[in-house]
Amino acid sequence: MKKYTNEELTENIINMLKEKTKKDYKKNHIKREAHSKCLGLLKAQFIVNENLPKEYKIGVFKSPKTYNAFIRISNSNPKTKGDNSKDIRGFAIKLLGVDGEKCESNESGTQDFLLINTNIMPIGTLKLFHDAIYYMTKSNTLIFGGELLIQGKLVKILNLIKNMKHETSPLDVRYFSTTPYMFGDKIVKYILIPTSTYKSKLPKNLTATYLSENMQNHLKKHEATFDFLIQIQTNENEMPTNDASITWDIKKSKIVKVATLKIPIQIFATKERYKLAENLSFSPGHSLIEHRPIGDINEARVKIYEEMSKFRHSGNSEALYEPSNKDFYHIK
Repeated sequence: MKKYTNEELTENIINMLKEKTKKDYKKNHIKREAHSKCLGLLKAQFIVNENLPKEYKIGVFKSPKTYNAFIRISNSNPKTKGDNSKDIRGFAIKLLGVDGEKCESNESGTQDFLLINTNIMPIGTLKLFHDAIYYMTKSNTLIFGGELLIQGKLVKILNLIKNMKHETSPLDVRYFSTTPYMFGDKIVKYILIPTSTYKSKLPKNLTATYLSENMQNHLKKHEATFDFLIQIQTNENEMPTNDASITWDIKKSKIVKVATLKIPIQIFATKERYKLAENLSFSPGHSLIEHRPIGDINEARVKIYEEMSKFRHSGNSEALYEPSNKDFYHIK
C-alpha cells in the first residue's frame, strides 16, 4: 500500500467512513460510525478535588468546582448490537459551562473526556487505524491480519477479544482514555474507577437491553460514583505518545486522583434523553488548550470526529448542537 502522510491518512479515513455510512444507511436515519448504540444518557456532577497540589491546578482543575455533565454510555460496535453481545463499552463525559482558552476545534463551552473499558487500543497507530478501515471496507481482513501479525499487534487484538466479558453494569467497570493528552506541561492518560457502594448482578437471562436495565435499576434508588484520575507519563519510550496499543505501566507512572464523578438518582430511560444522546457530538477536540489531545491518532480523531459529526447531522437534516447548563436543568 502507498505510503501516506498523516494528513492524507486522515483524509482517506474520512472519505472511507463517509462512503461506508452512505451504504449502511442509505435512506435510514444515520447513526454514529462507532458507538452507535446508546445505553443511556446520564446527568452527573464532576467535582474537582479540593486541595490539589499546585502542579495539578490546571485547566478545569485549577480550582475546586463542580461542573454539570452529560455522560453518554455506549456499545462500541458500529452495528447496533444488543447488550448481550460481548463488546467494548464507551463512557463519554461532557462538562458544561467550562471557561478558558479552547482548542481551535472547540467552539463551545464544553470539555469532553472520552474513555472505554479497556486500557489499550490494539490498533494503536494511525497507519494501522487507516489500514483496518481500508481492508474491512474491502472485505479483505486476511491481508490486514497478516499486517497485524508482522507488527506484533494480532496477539493484542486476540487477547482483547478473549478478555471481553458480559459486564454486570457500565456503572461497575473501569474506563481508560487509551490515548494521551496534555495536562499543562505534563502528558497524561485518564482513568475512571467505580466507587459505588451498590453493585449490579448479572441477570440469568442476558437480554439485548440488560445493561441499560441494570443501570436504570441502580439509579432508581442509589447514586453512582467514580474516581477520576490522571496517569502521568514518566518515560516516552515505555509510555509512547503515538502507539495506543502499549500499556502504560502503573508501577512506573504516577497516578493522581483529581476529581470525583457523581451520578445522582435519576430516570434516564426516556425518549427525550435518547433523542438528545443521538444529537450530541463528542470529540477529543472539545477541550481546553491545557488538556489538548496529542499524538497522531488523537490529532486524526479530532478531524475525523468533526467531519463525521457534520456528515451525520447534515444527512439527518439536523443542526450541530452543543448543550449548556440551561439544557442540563431543562431536560428531565
